[in-house]
Amino acid sequence: MKFKILDVQNLAVGYLCLWATSPLLAYGTIYRIAAVGAVALWALLELVRPGGILTRPTLPVILTLFFIGYTALIEAFLGEYRQYGWHIQMWIMLFFVIFYESRRHNVRSMAPIFWFMVITLPIWYFTTYTAFDQYGTHTARLLTRSSEYAQEVSSEGVGGYPLVYGAVVILPALMLALINVRRFTPLETPRWMAAASRVPFLVPALLFANVVLGMALVVRAGFSIAIILMVFSLGLSLVFRRRSPLLLLMMPLMMMVAYMFLQVALVPLLQLLYPLTEGTPYYRKVRDVIETLQNDQSEGTLDDRVSRYIRSLNLFLQSPVFGVLINRDVGKHSAYLDTYARYGIAVGSVFVYLLTYLPVRMMQRMRDNFGLAFSILAIMILLPLLNDTFSSLGVVLFIMVPVACDLVERSRAGPVPLPRKRLRIRWSSQADLVRPVPARRTPPGGDRA
Repeated sequence: MKFKILDVQNLAVGYLCLWATSPLLAYGTIYRIAAVGAVALWALLELVRPGGILTRPTLPVILTLFFIGYTALIEAFLGEYRQYGWHIQMWIMLFFVIFYESRRHNVRSMAPIFWFMVITLPIWYFTTYTAFDQYGTHTARLLTRSSEYAQEVSSEGVGGYPLVYGAVVILPALMLALINVRRFTPLETPRWMAAASRVPFLVPALLFANVVLGMALVVRAGFSIAIILMVFSLGLSLVFRRRSPLLLLMMPLMMMVAYMFLQVALVPLLQLLYPLTEGTPYYRKVRDVIETLQNDQSEGTLDDRVSRYIRSLNLFLQSPVFGVLINRDVGKHSAYLDTYARYGIAVGSVFVYLLTYLPVRMMQRMRDNFGLAFSILAIMILLPLLNDTFSSLGVVLFIMVPVACDLVERSRAGPVPLPRKRLRIRWSSQADLVRPVPARRTPPGGDRA
């Protein structure tokens, strides 16, 4: 059996992806040690692989290593104020930047990990969705903090904030892959999936399960920002199918129309929906939004979130160059603002670049599916601006999104499959069965013996 470095690396990173996305593996020392071992195995193989990214680093890899090293060094000097736990999720997420850069010229080599995630994610979507009936609709929100309750619920396959927002990021890509699924099936890679994809409706069923269960989970989880981002990103991916300068020029007009709608029709619409949200996680949020729009100031849960954003922004303005360094006073609700507040404009800009360079690169390359890359960029601007980051974001953004975009691009470039031939019964008369025999042509000069 031939030893293939990429296959072994895929196995190691595949476990790391499962560990980052599966609620069952969220807690447990053995699982974490195995995750560290998977990263070490990948790095060791990458060092000996010809042309490995660790021996020939690209700009994103250099900036990633700088960011991780700088933030770790700062924490080491903070003494009693150090909080390494604040960075763990972020560092794991940034590992996938390095992994993607090692495969940037061979995106299809990540296809085995992509399909492994497509198979496993619906399981966690379903177990989390059904758990809301038993534990309540605030379950996903309670799992944002490490506690005995979080460990108990996670051990039953119930995910939280990372699972919900991870679904938001990948939904546009999976939706377009589902729409174009007939164009790239049966699959070429990976080999173990190529044969399975010949089973009728298997691949569409997997994509359909991810899309439907992912959307249902986002709606049921009670994160209003997640719902807004999901609807916004799906709309962008479906409207901007091709890169059109006209549509880009119309964006300010569309935003103006949206603003006028918010000013004129949003409050009456929310007041109409308000009674329907009673008993759901959206009841207080809808009420707070209505009061905020009517009073021109933030109210309730919205007021708390806005105050945290302002706190981080004020800290950044106090020390824009080097930041305040200590995590004690930052708002802890915006990855971008918190990073700018703690480390200043240079390091904060590096972090923003690492989360947005890939969607920008895809926007430059994708013409027929420009809206998909555009929607991913919009999510990666708004999501870390309005919330914290999480480790599984790296799995979705740097593995699943590139492979899904590759599938969609190949489907647009390839020919439309011909319809399958069907068995047809043709009725013919008795006269049609008797065909006249053509007369024998005599060659010039008559017959020859």
